[in-house]
Amino acid sequence: MIQLRSVTKKYKNNKYALKNVNLDIQPGEFVFVVGKSGAGKSTLMKLLYREELPSSGTVIIGGINIANLPNDKVPSLRRCMGIVFQDYKLLQNQSVYDNIAYVIRTMGISSKEINARVTGALKVVGLLDKMKAKPTELSGGEQQRVSIARAIVNGPPLLIADEPTGNLDPKNSLEIMQILDQINQKGITVIISTHDKSMVDYFRKRVITLDSGEVIRDVQAGTYA
Repeated sequence: MIQLRSVTKKYKNNKYALKNVNLDIQPGEFVFVVGKSGAGKSTLMKLLYREELPSSGTVIIGGINIANLPNDKVPSLRRCMGIVFQDYKLLQNQSVYDNIAYVIRTMGISSKEINARVTGALKVVGLLDKMKAKPTELSGGEQQRVSIARAIVNGPPLLIADEPTGNLDPKNSLEIMQILDQINQKGITVIISTHDKSMVDYFRKRVITLDSGEVIRDVQAGTYA
């Protein structure tokens, strides 16, 4: 379970990114976080994977207050979650296979197991035939699929996606969201920040709306509006 209790994030310029946010997200949920630019969506995501720390309040994941983790334990936290970004963050000089294998090669598992996990992740995103390609040889939608495969290769219980369709056309956006929905159906908790109204309205999942850093709406099977 993910719990946010009275979470506030205030920057040095006295600007609030989040104000007194209280949320519970249960294991296996699919959640959209929506709102205008500057509403606090990305800040909320960064708090979940501990790129940022709250100014006050607590962020608890799996019973652990992650703000209290020493810095050397943060990589272990992130290995328990998959993270997908708008700009893919792929290694341009590495193959698709190596981009995905990169995150698990330091775990001390055999090359046979690495191969099984990478090919399994590529099957999920429909890119098994592209494993030898470089990112520059792929479309934007295909690159985002690679980043999703990289995020799930370690079998995390939680997937966080920050504007995953922000750079994509409607067709590719729908395909990416369908893949994330399929991943959720395997029991993985999926949290997506987005401004893509059509995708939110199409999938009818839980929708949390932020405005000026505050939660103003939280509905099940909701729409963007």
